[in-house]
Amino acid sequence: MSTAFSETVEPEEANTDAEQFLNMAWIKGGTFVRGSNFKENQSTLKLCRKYDRACKLWWFSDEFPLKLVTLKSYWIDIYEVTNKQYLEFVTATGHRPALDDTCTTDSCWEGNLWKGNSFSTLIRNQPVTQVDWYDAVAYCKWKGKRLPSEAEWEKAARGPSGNIYPWGKGSPKGRATYNRKWKGIATMTSVGSYPRGVSIYGLHDTAGNVWEWVDDWYMRTYYSVGTKKYPKGPANGKFKVLRGGSWINFPDSLRSAFRRWSLPDVRFNDTGFRCAKDSKQFID
Repeated sequence: MSTAFSETVEPEEANTDAEQFLNMAWIKGGTFVRGSNFKENQSTLKLCRKYDRACKLWWFSDEFPLKLVTLKSYWIDIYEVTNKQYLEFVTATGHRPALDDTCTTDSCWEGNLWKGNSFSTLIRNQPVTQVDWYDAVAYCKWKGKRLPSEAEWEKAARGPSGNIYPWGKGSPKGRATYNRKWKGIATMTSVGSYPRGVSIYGLHDTAGNVWEWVDDWYMRTYYSVGTKKYPKGPANGKFKVLRGGSWINFPDSLRSAFRRWSLPDVRFNDTGFRCAKDSKQFID
């Protein structure tokens, strides 16, 4: 159902240029540092083992090797898409609400913050969750946008020089929502709650709060075999890429180079998205 919908949804009525790019950041084309080197992976392993003694070095091998990658200029949302914004989309198009209706257990249903097409006003500015990759594609298309590529997301999050976190090297404490237990509507925070956690381009919440769907198919060795100029990921695959970490994760998973993957038709209570848009200006 969602696959077909994402292909047939009609875009929202056109707005002025100023309205189209409201709350979006323009990222200038050029090169940026993508991925991690072996020394950085070793440091990540030490950080990971502070929280989970089962951590293995190969968990981070898909970030290797570190390379300079070239992108065209583009626009990307400053904030993750909120429940309020997603409800406007659902109301206008008849798309399914943001909840997992396949649940068979009480604990699964508790992960749904929406009840049909409604939710507590207390979470209206929190990032929408329980949306799969196809839902995210449909929303972005309705807004006249698209999902960012994995490379676009990473550059917007860590900047051109390869920051460990969006803000640099410091601890996520006071800069992100992370390492939490599920507490229903009190689990996540409203988008933009951590001004000290913004990226060099002004993006909020690219570390923690919710994982974010990006456009690319996942391939463990893509950084080794893929193109360094305008990468879009593999042509096909089984899993889609998620980036940024969420409210449940530890600091090692909040790093801007960390890669996660999921089946595209699965919905989680820790996963949302933001949209991107092509720019008419770019650097070859």
